[in-house]
Amino acid sequence: MPSGRTHDRINLVSTAIAGYLGYKWGFSWDEILAFSLGSIIATFWFSPDLDLRTSKPVKRWGKLSFIWWPYAAMVPHRGISHIPIIGILTRFGYFFGIVFLIWLVVRNFLPISIKISAIFDNPYFLPFILGCPFC
Repeated sequence: MPSGRTHDRINLVSTAIAGYLGYKWGFSWDEILAFSLGSIIATFWFSPDLDLRTSKPVKRWGKLSFIWWPYAAMVPHRGISHIPIIGILTRFGYFFGIVFLIWLVVRNFLPISIKISAIFDNPYFLPFILGCPFC
């Protein structure tokens, strides 16, 4: 397995190649941008190394890095987190579970209306999500 820096470089080059191929195959610039953004965010902020409490990806979260500490405690290094597709799904599942809990608290204490369907109805949601496992 390559080092974190090499892994990041491979992902960035692969994202550029996929973007070029998407352009050649007739995808819109918006779809290519959504795909590329999903890949870059997954590469830098949802890396498989979130299962290490002091990894570079955890540090990239800055003051919010503490949300990944329970994940690192639950998931052994190079375990499920490093399995393609399944790993990104577990990391997203964990993250969106935390977001959902925060949303429940906010919804019950603040007079804010948040429509979850607005996220899924977005035409760029699918290209964004498809770019994420590319990490």
